[in-house]
Amino acid sequence: VKELRNRARDVLLTQAIASEESLDQSMPADDLLLLEGMSPDLALALARHGVRTREDLAEQSIDELNDIEGLAPEEAGKLIMTARAPWFAPSH
Repeated sequence: VKELRNRARDVLLTQAIASEESLDQSMPADDLLLLEGMSPDLALALARHGVRTREDLAEQSIDELNDIEGLAPEEAGKLIMTARAPWFAPSH
């Protein structure tokens, strides 16, 4: 019985850790939240689709963001270009 309880406890602990890690992966990073034109709701929607950082957004195309509810193609394009701006900034 003791062994069974230990195994059950281990399974519950593993599930709790996996759940916490999953939650962290669905949260937007600060650099995405601080992006000009970004709202908290949109950042959460993007994060749920795997776009968690500014760099993640910069690597997207408008077509790849079509599934984001409430995000018009024009707005998606502007946000993508804003996210890509550091790519084109002169190095110091």
